[in-house]
Amino acid sequence: MTSNTNLYVLGAAVVGIVSAAGMFIVEHFRQERRRHSMAKDLARLDRQVCCLQQELEHLRSVQKESNSRFKKKFVLHNVSSASNVSSRSYESTHEADSSDLEFYDLSDDESTLSTITPLEQILREVDDNLNALDATKIKSSYDQLHQLNAKKPRHPDILWHLGKACYKMISTVQDMCEAALNINPNIADAHKWCAILIGVRSNTQSIQGKISDGYLFKRHIDAAIALNANDPTLHHMLGRFTYESANLKWYERKVAATFFSEPPNGTFDEALDHFLLAESLMETDWKENKLLIAKCLIALGRYKEAIEALNSANAMISSSLDNEIDSEVKVLLEKYNSYR
Repeated sequence: MTSNTNLYVLGAAVVGIVSAAGMFIVEHFRQERRRHSMAKDLARLDRQVCCLQQELEHLRSVQKESNSRFKKKFVLHNVSSASNVSSRSYESTHEADSSDLEFYDLSDDESTLSTITPLEQILREVDDNLNALDATKIKSSYDQLHQLNAKKPRHPDILWHLGKACYKMISTVQDMCEAALNINPNIADAHKWCAILIGVRSNTQSIQGKISDGYLFKRHIDAAIALNANDPTLHHMLGRFTYESANLKWYERKVAATFFSEPPNGTFDEALDHFLLAESLMETDWKENKLLIAKCLIALGRYKEAIEALNSANAMISSSLDNEIDSEVKVLLEKYNSYR
């Protein structure tokens, strides 16, 4: 992963981690109803699956019993008939018996195997490994799914299993970072990656979980900066957090305060300082950081300086990852064009 890609991952991990509080009032009750409904549906589906499994096992058992009884009767009948025929006829009858028995054996095996394809069997094993609390098995399943995806691209079952594996990998890596900090809490990069992974995880959390993750995110960033103040990405991430905190409406702060004694706080001046420091420490152009400098300046009413920052961002070389940033830069340039 290139350094630029890393920077966009960092930005994506931070965006929205604090501002989720504002959606809580509406989403909280909606999600509660949704979770309750999903729990009922899952319980019903679980019962239905269990019943289907029991019926399937019963049918297989009955089929095997029936085949077994038929084989015994068929063999006894042919042995009796064989005593009244010539040895040549006996050989012919015996060959027919063997052929028929082989046919019924094969049919029985095929009826069992036909219910599960080779790919389904592999994915079942992958699921078992992904559900295990074993980092080695999770990594092995992740690699195996990547190989399957290369052989069968755009296969829906492989793709969603790969998505599950990615999520499990995030959880596993986060556990590793936390384990590293339990052994040695003075590793800046361990705190940094804990913060990044918390940001990624927050995308799948409830509203309350996202708010809680915001505080945890901030704690790890503060610890990482205390240990390594020269990392530009840390100051950028802290700037993003502070900018989002400064953008909170009064009612969003009220909601956050219902869960925590002190809601997230920050000012646009503080956020601007973090972004400017990140820029001074970064050895290459950083378009997203420059855009956020401009947005802080706009929030502070310093429009002429904001236009200069936007022009600077617009002049920077773009990559395929910059499409959204480029669009926002152009929109803001057009909006504040009169301040040139």
